[in-house]
Amino acid sequence: MKEEKVVVCITAQNSSQRLIDYGAEVAEQAKGSLHILHVQKGDSIFQNGETLKLLTKLLAYGDRCGGIIHVLCDRDVPKCIGQFVKQEGITKLIMGDVSKLAKKQSFKGEKETQFQKIVNALPEDIELLIVEQQTLVETELEQKIG
Repeated sequence: MKEEKVVVCITAQNSSQRLIDYGAEVAEQAKGSLHILHVQKGDSIFQNGETLKLLTKLLAYGDRCGGIIHVLCDRDVPKCIGQFVKQEGITKLIMGDVSKLAKKQSFKGEKETQFQKIVNALPEDIELLIVEQQTLVETELEQKIG
């Protein structure tokens, strides 16, 4: 039987903490490993100080939850995620609700949303889990991630 490997795709947003929590639960239930993945578009994660500060806190939180941390930089984020999933033998991918992003991109006239590009880059046998957006209370987040 194939080992379960769960990856949580995060961005430098407060809502990523709930994705890590969900991913930790899924990995524990599946008796598998937890991976936390952030892909920064471009060549460096050091472009914005505030973003880096929040991302550092989220990655530290992911580590405390037992996650293996991966930070990659690439100009083609969907392709990078797809390659990571294939190379690491990931079985489940967790992402946040993309409805706002999809709406923004459709207003810009893009034919294929970033979400669709990610899905198209994934192997067919991966299980994709989407976590619906919910409001987090800022103080609860600060207590959890520092």
